[in-house]
Amino acid sequence: MQRVLLLLPLLLPLLLGLLLGGCAWLSPPPQVVTEQGVLSGGRAGAVAFFKGVPYAAAPVGALRWRPPHAAPAWSGVRAARRYAPNCAQPVSAVAGFVQQPMSEDCLTLNVWAPEQPGSEPLPVMVWIHGGGYSLGSGNRARSNSPALAAEGVVLVTVNYRLSVFGFLAHPAARVVHPDDDYANYGLQDVVMALDWVQRNIAAFGGDPGRVTVFGESAGAGIVNALLVAPPAAGKFHRAISQSASVGLAPEPYPNRRAGFLPPAERQGEAFAAGLGVTPAMTPGEVMARLRSASTAQVLSLVSDRDRYTPVIDGRFLPDQIGTLLAAGRQQAVPYLTGGNSWEASLGRDIGGGFAPAAAARLVPAALRPALYPGLEGDALDDAIFGDLVVLAGSRYVAEQMAAAGAPVYRYFLSYVPTARRGRQPGVAHEDDIAFVMQTLDAEPDLARLSVGDRERSQLMSRYWVQFARTGDPNGGGRPPWPAYTPAQPAVLEIGDTLSLRQEPFRDRLDFHIASGLRLLERARSAARAQP
Repeated sequence: MQRVLLLLPLLLPLLLGLLLGGCAWLSPPPQVVTEQGVLSGGRAGAVAFFKGVPYAAAPVGALRWRPPHAAPAWSGVRAARRYAPNCAQPVSAVAGFVQQPMSEDCLTLNVWAPEQPGSEPLPVMVWIHGGGYSLGSGNRARSNSPALAAEGVVLVTVNYRLSVFGFLAHPAARVVHPDDDYANYGLQDVVMALDWVQRNIAAFGGDPGRVTVFGESAGAGIVNALLVAPPAAGKFHRAISQSASVGLAPEPYPNRRAGFLPPAERQGEAFAAGLGVTPAMTPGEVMARLRSASTAQVLSLVSDRDRYTPVIDGRFLPDQIGTLLAAGRQQAVPYLTGGNSWEASLGRDIGGGFAPAAAARLVPAALRPALYPGLEGDALDDAIFGDLVVLAGSRYVAEQMAAAGAPVYRYFLSYVPTARRGRQPGVAHEDDIAFVMQTLDAEPDLARLSVGDRERSQLMSRYWVQFARTGDPNGGGRPPWPAYTPAQPAVLEIGDTLSLRQEPFRDRLDFHIASGLRLLERARSAARAQP
């Protein structure tokens, strides 16, 4: 009895909380009703989350290397508190996250939304992860952000097929499935996810009429591809492209060379041979053999250096992306784009023919002093890499979007978190993600964040959210960010201070854009000349 009396002061608040309904941890989990069935999620503060939500059927068996099919319905209540497996992909030392568990049954997405969204539907932001089309996950901590959702949006992070599972081009598939969109299965997955958003996001408090697609690296490349892909028309209303390499460089054709790129089907046939496919087989036999292989057998034949990427198939992608943009064939939605001050970190991680020193050889030595005054050694190589791979293409796509009448906003991120200063010469490829998502706390190398780190992250995040809300990042008392036009080519540099720069790196980006356009046109001309 004495022990009970001693515990009574501790138990009384708990008992009162139970009587008054004040124990949030005892309240039922958030639920939503989707077209497939009921989901039961979880909470992160005032934000509800729903993880591992299927937006398409498992692309396995007869559905391997087919367009995504509708997700099956379920009965009862489906638990949605854990991530589904990452999409099957080559194991890589540069992946930057824990790749296992992985599976081909991975066409899932995650939703983060304020649990009490208010009377008006919220803007929706659909995140498309990067990873060179070979690696990556929509489940990573840095991109699943209750903090971003708490700013007043519904955040959706998407998993899509990768590497050979997402981008295999093999002529047998065209013969066996002549009505299918071909080879770009990973891109088709993203469009299927956008379809799911259109049909279901209102149940989470989202506005299907205000959907922003945003992504980084290959994810940003997919954003740029969606701008010109007919199947994506009308499924989103703003676009954000962070550190994209898609726009100027040619993409491969299935059965024709694209400049230095061999036909994608040549790689597909070499892969199929590793699974026992022979020239004597009929197309039906080829596809049956390819689909009978286990996930492990398929992955044993690919590495993270094998480049399975989107192809110009004539349907999903009718022509080279840069050419379609120049012809005004894009959705002229509000567009925000930019890059980081040390994009060359990507080349230094990968190395080989993708190293910054290899990129630097594409600028004649006689031109380097004029284009890159004062730079030499690694600093010169890194600057050329960043311009060639990201910044030139970003500016070119911005110009084409502005020419089509879209509001365009450009940025350049040069703010390095305090703990990384002295360890890296600028903002590395991918570092922008945690700033936008307000997930710097999830970065393993940032044990301590400064006030400046948090302020920059919150500032970027709120610019992005306001853009998703209205198509214009301005408002809320933040420093003004004027739209980019050829007449007023303003770029917002987000560094230790915020500053507006008028077309930074103009001459050197002019050089790379002109070189890229020549290469793009040569690739198209050579393809037209082939039978």
